[in-house]
Amino acid sequence: MNKTFFIIGLIVIVAILIFQFGLKPSSPDLSSKNRPSDTQKPSKLIENDKLILVKNIKLDYLKQAIEQFCNIYNQETYIAQPRLFLLNNEFVITFPYDIDFERYCYFINYLVNAHDLSLKSDYKPDVKGWYSTETGDAWMREDLVNKKVMIFIPDWDEEHDNVYLTTKDNIGYKMGFAIGHTSQKLDRPVKRFEENPIELTKLTDRETINFE
Repeated sequence: MNKTFFIIGLIVIVAILIFQFGLKPSSPDLSSKNRPSDTQKPSKLIENDKLILVKNIKLDYLKQAIEQFCNIYNQETYIAQPRLFLLNNEFVITFPYDIDFERYCYFINYLVNAHDLSLKSDYKPDVKGWYSTETGDAWMREDLVNKKVMIFIPDWDEEHDNVYLTTKDNIGYKMGFAIGHTSQKLDRPVKRFEENPIELTKLTDRETINFE
């Protein structure tokens, strides 16, 4: 009995401390330039078809969002080394050293919901990604594997912790990042599949910016 009262008392004390001092998980360090040693930096190009098209955004905003993502994810190992192509009124992002599908989805989500930037009234990027899924990718289901997919976040989404996916044969999914969430098949896709309009072979003369 005494042990039970002790545990209850301990829980009450912890609850009071959380309420009084507002204990919260630490926020990501968006400005950290800490990186692993150069010997750990990927240097071999890996062929892949992951591509992101970004419209309706200022270049400075886009660069800041990409840098923040790299600052969050590249501190212990190189998760992403995006390459940004500058077109006339839009931008293309590729991953010459590849990126796993889960982090690729995180990246698309971050471009839409970037810390502090997403609070600006003129930060409303239009982001779409394309990729051919593989068996080992996160959240895979039988009707998702080995298919060309389009990934996006609709304007009305307010959850900020998922992306939406449409396969080439127009099967729709919602991919949830929160603990306990996974791929959720939709009755109908939020958007019908659109072919990737960008031919990378025609971008060779475009200005690029590499991030790490």
